[in-house]
Amino acid sequence: MRRFLGVMLAVLVLWATAVQAGEIEPILETPDSYGDQVIYYFDARPDFTTFITLRNLSLLERTVNVLFYGQTFGTPLSKSFTLAGRTARIIDVGALRAEGLPAEPGVALATVVNEAGQLIASAALAGNFTVANLLTGSAFGAAAAGRSAVNANGVPIATDSIIGVDTGVLEPIRPGSALLAGYYDPATLAPPSIGGNQLIFINFRDTYAPTYGATSGSTSWNLEAVASNGVGFPDTTFTADGVTVTDLASVLGAGVNGSAGGIEFRAQSPGNGLTRLVYFAESLGTFGTGYLLPLVQFRPRADN
Repeated sequence: MRRFLGVMLAVLVLWATAVQAGEIEPILETPDSYGDQVIYYFDARPDFTTFITLRNLSLLERTVNVLFYGQTFGTPLSKSFTLAGRTARIIDVGALRAEGLPAEPGVALATVVNEAGQLIASAALAGNFTVANLLTGSAFGAAAAGRSAVNANGVPIATDSIIGVDTGVLEPIRPGSALLAGYYDPATLAPPSIGGNQLIFINFRDTYAPTYGATSGSTSWNLEAVASNGVGFPDTTFTADGVTVTDLASVLGAGVNGSAGGIEFRAQSPGNGLTRLVYFAESLGTFGTGYLLPLVQFRPRADN
């Protein structure tokens, strides 16, 4: 037992040293339910409408800056909101087109700021989004993806500390895999041209100089798909950049039509500094569903 504990202690020391030296990047494989920053998907195209709920979990009044980025992460639309303690605000994203928001899918990044407009740690933000498809009469939504600023050892920085490379940066959300356990036969869904089924890929990197922002990122995924009868599709690779909205047939080929099935996504590279999320949505008439794809996790059993 002593030898085992000694080995484990040595492993932990080596791991901590590697993290501090920058050889290992602290990451989240799955998002938190709240944090210093929350991330929302939105769709600002004319045939869609999105509502974002932004909640301040703390007892203190907080000023929250929200950056709305389009698909290629060009210049964002910046909006600031003041929230009293434990209050929430609902944002109509479509209404922001009148203020210059591009009519396309995108990502909103919400973070608490101080009086100087600098990002600060708060552990105060949570929320959710709802995207309605006006062409199908359906909608889907999910919780905002939360994350916190951490130091080189992966420890969250103190509340009200400035977020930056010298103090602590936002922990990337970077699963190495994603699981779409099941989808309906695409031929029975509304046409992909009107959003009958959507695979939504989000990839970006944080920037901190001279002010906080985000730039487009990229992930190449290996896809292992299988029909509901157990017959597999040929393995394929799909590369997504920035905010990519596509559909099952565009990713797997026309042969996907005619059967329900499922897909496992495996990232080909670690992508240091990258945050990535994958959502899926589908609508059967006015009945719609959508969610953030979970990490693929297999736990060995004693009888395997």
